[in-house]
Amino acid sequence: MKYCGKSVSGDYSRVVSMGRPDGSSWEVCVRPLRLSFHRTLRERGMMLPQPPTRVSRDSQGRVIRDADGVAVLQRDEGDAGYLTAVEKYHQRVATLIVWESLRGDSRFEFEVQEPVEGGDWGAFADALYVELEEAGWTAGDLIWFCEQVAELSQLSAGHVREARGDFF
Repeated sequence: MKYCGKSVSGDYSRVVSMGRPDGSSWEVCVRPLRLSFHRTLRERGMMLPQPPTRVSRDSQGRVIRDADGVAVLQRDEGDAGYLTAVEKYHQRVATLIVWESLRGDSRFEFEVQEPVEGGDWGAFADALYVELEEAGWTAGDLIWFCEQVAELSQLSAGHVREARGDFF
């Protein structure tokens, strides 16, 4: 792609200072997410879990049926297993945002290795999360970092607030 006759590289980054609990700070080179980031997550099996369904019942505990006599189902968004799976999904996405953004920063090296073709990206994200936690990253660090990436990726403007939910 060219802009005003000049080739556009798309190689953007920003150096930010990430404060540490001991008062020190790390300089971090943040890169925006690729346009294909969300699609790539889906291709790697990272999808927001769907809530389970349960049979609807009336106030006396009887099954509610539709006009054809089929039991009416409703989404059970309060199911503990579902809520745990949603939390795990968001944790994995945030962790992969960190990994994706820091891949170009030579100051950071991860012990966990990227999965080979067809590998388990969920296990990779979980291992990466453990590595970040062992390195002293806090929940606040993860949120702050993802906000920096979102801003650089131009996902923080008002006109994309709905789409932002798909990324985070």
